[in-house]
Amino acid sequence: MREGIDAAVIQRTYTAVLSAGPLPTGEALDKTTAVLVEHIGLLVAEVSSLAVVMRRAYRRSACHVVVRARHILEEPAGPSQAARQRHAFDLALIARSLLILAEQPGPMGSAVDAEEVERVVQRRICGACLQPVEIGEGAEPVVFAAEASGGIRGYLHTDSCVVVAEERRSRLRAVP
Repeated sequence: MREGIDAAVIQRTYTAVLSAGPLPTGEALDKTTAVLVEHIGLLVAEVSSLAVVMRRAYRRSACHVVVRARHILEEPAGPSQAARQRHAFDLALIARSLLILAEQPGPMGSAVDAEEVERVVQRRICGACLQPVEIGEGAEPVVFAAEASGGIRGYLHTDSCVVVAEERRSRLRAVP
């Protein structure tokens, strides 16, 4: 692992949140959250660079966790103590997943194009028109209804696809 990544410190931090004990509150929660965000930032870079040489299933898992890490880092925690604690718990889960991938990347294969991996982990798709959200395009993060998970995080174009999506919906009819 890269210099500056202290696995023991990261493990102690996420274990403090994921343990059966009470979650931190107040300033302790804010400090723990900030430390987890810092750890995740380091680990995302590490796992992203390892994903290039990971074998297929491991690479897919690594990309999935990196994408989830980026989503959770973009999400606001919410104003309530309970929402902030849930956010810290989610951060701790991601930190643990990233650390496991960084420490145990599985059997290594031949390198794939690093830009391809970066495209996968950076890709954002609009939930209305199912087209990629390109850098610089207006889009906002949203949560789509999903019974199995309570919601799927995604994006919606804020300008270009509303008309296209409405047109597609108007063409969809029940078949008699």
